[in-house]
Amino acid sequence: MGKNEDRLDTVVGKNARINGEIATESGLRLDGQVDGNVDVQSILITGKDSLVKGNIRCKEAILAGRLEGNIYADTIEMQTGASTFGDIHCKHLVIQKDCFFEGKCQMSEQKGDSTD
Repeated sequence: MGKNEDRLDTVVGKNARINGEIATESGLRLDGQVDGNVDVQSILITGKDSLVKGNIRCKEAILAGRLEGNIYADTIEMQTGASTFGDIHCKHLVIQKDCFFEGKCQMSEQKGDSTD
């Protein structure tokens, strides 16, 4: 694992709205809205007011906002107040209280790959 994978160097602010795909080789903090897929080689952190309408692929996800799509990661943590409408594919999953999850969860030793 390289040093760049551990850095959180991309931020999408609370008032930002992106139509299209986001891809980064390092970490991403997302507080705004993305209408498209998000591909992060390291950690993804979403704020409580964030919205993703698309699929997420990352190494680690800390979700506090709303996801309308599938997520593929090694480790996923849904923080209090988070909501996910889609399938979860992961190795490790933590869901704190007062979260909402509607979909299927598949846990395995390898991160799931989309066949869609």
